[in-house]
Amino acid sequence: MKKETMQLQWSGTFVELCMGRVNRSQKAKIDSHCPDFEKDVESGWYENEQLLKTAFDVENWWSVDDLDHVMGLVFANRTELEAAMKAIRFVIGGKPATVDPDAFQLSFYAPEEMASPAKGERVLCHGARREAQLGLAVDFEPPFDPSLVTLSFIDYPDVGLILIDLDYDGHDDDTYTFGRTTYLQPRFI
Repeated sequence: MKKETMQLQWSGTFVELCMGRVNRSQKAKIDSHCPDFEKDVESGWYENEQLLKTAFDVENWWSVDDLDHVMGLVFANRTELEAAMKAIRFVIGGKPATVDPDAFQLSFYAPEEMASPAKGERVLCHGARREAQLGLAVDFEPPFDPSLVTLSFIDYPDVGLILIDLDYDGHDDDTYTFGRTTYLQPRFI
């Protein structure tokens, strides 16, 4: 049977969130390099290669993530998500197509529970937001079945619903094109 190609494009806001443990020594290095760490997002955390290397032995901020690292398109709530799903653009067999988002399979998960930090440790939350365009191209045997579109989300109450996986019939080789980055205010919890 002849295969066709389904292409999907979805624009929105992409978020990358990280959580990592910070011991007393690392906290002291952060305090000395970034005195306004929790007050000013421009304090130097995200672009401070020297601090990241000496305190954490990493080359980038997203590697300080030993507790959690999640990324994907983000939606404030279910209502915003449902409206955004109507804006997904499909091209099927080379022609623009209208697809009913009510047919998609949706899965929602809660973040995994984390163990309490050890004595003297803090948990650092940090991340970035970017405007993004998500793309997915899949070859399939006709007919196209919208119920094979699967969207999986993690629900972070203080952030929103983060799309962690999108696939069509198990194919999930999605790509992102990014716009400008805005860093989130790092904070300790």
